[in-house]
Parts: sequence; C-alpha cells; structure tokens
Amino acid sequence: MTEPELPPEVVELGDRVFALLDEGHHEEAEPGLREVLGSAERLLGPDDPVTIALLDDLGGTLYQLGRLPEAEAAHREALARYHRAAGVDHPASLHCAHNLGTALVMRGERQEGVALLEDTLERRRRVLGEHDDTATTAGTLGAVLFSLGESARGLELLEGAYSWFLADLGRQHPKTMDVCGNLVAAVYESGERGRAREMLARLLADYAEVLGEGHPTTVETRGRLARMGV
Repeated sequence: MTEPELPPEVVELGDRVFALLDEGHHEEAEPGLREVLGSAERLLGPDDPVTIALLDDLGGTLYQLGRLPEAEAAHREALARYHRAAGVDHPASLHCAHNLGTALVMRGERQEGVALLEDTLERRRRVLGEHDDTATTAGTLGAVLFSLGESARGLELLEGAYSWFLADLGRQHPKTMDVCGNLVAAVYESGERGRAREMLARLLADYAEVLGEGHPTTVETRGRLARMGV
C-alpha cells in the first residue's frame, strides 16, 4: 500500500515557509505554516511524523512571537501525539519535550518546566549518550537552574554543554555561541569577572565575523561587554 504524500503545491508552500523561518520572519511565516499543517492533518493524519513535526514547529514559531500560551498548547499536543505514535524515548519525542520544557519555563511554570527538562536530559543521556541534542538540553537546563539560584549545578551543566559544542561544532557555530552567552553570565555572577570578560570579548569577535558588526546580537553583545567595564 502506497503511503499518502503531500501534493507538490503544499510541499512548495512548506519550502517557502521554512525559508522565512530560517530568516527569522516568524510572523510572516505563521499563516503558511498553519496552512501546511492543516493539509498534513487532512491528508496524512494527525499522528503522521510529518504532521506532528509541523505542529511542534508551529509551537516554536509561536514561542518566537511571544505567544507563550499558544506555544505551550501546540507543544503539549505534539508531545502527546509523539508519545502515542513513537514512544516516550523516541528522539522526536525528546526534541518536543525539550521545546515544551523551555516554553513552560519562559511562561513562568518553572516547576513543571524544570522537571520536564530534567527528565529530558536524563532520557537523552540514556538514549543518545554524548550528543548535540543532549548538550542542548544540558545548556538550557543549566541556564534555568543558575537563574533560579542553583548556581553550582547550573554552572556545571553550562560548562559541560559549552565544552561539548566547542569540541564538536567549533567556536563559531550558533549553538556554541548561544551557550557561551549564557555561560558568560553565569561565570560573571559566580565572581570570575576576568574570565567572563575574556570569554565575552571572544564571543563579540565571533558574532562580528559571523553575523556582521551591525547585527542586533553583535550590538547587544558589545553593550554587555561595555557594561562589564571593557
């Protein structure tokens, strides 16, 4: 029996939507993403991997737009479908669980969000071992725990995630630079001011080279460094 497929015009719309998302145009991409998701629901079914991934992507888009209740709802539904279709420990389920945990923390539901991120980290370590996805959850959880006052464990997780990305992806990879930004804040607050300044100066140079001198992230990082007295 032939598996159902999305028609070419829906695939083309999806390509345009994800090009917009890659460029950070989340508001412009949202209507098209909902249209592609609706087509997938009808033609592939609610528990098809493509449909669930699109629903999780919609949650991420809504998160970027600051519409956190809607983002949480989309991630919750996607996670329930992944659990039903693929199981709790499937990498796609764990990816979605990470997204939901992050959305919950940002929405202020910290206890549930931290618990989900802790569970996701444990499962990713068991299922994937040392892996970029494992380091991603470790870095996110580390930043959250540090901000909540669990300084020692938060710093440990951030250091581990940064070391992994640095070795596996290189200093100028977006994941490495993202974790570095959070690690700098933790190192600075822990009292290692000199080390934090050196790390942030390197990060600024990397952002300037990769993103450009006028990019908002470069400008914001330059401001952070100035506030540190450099």
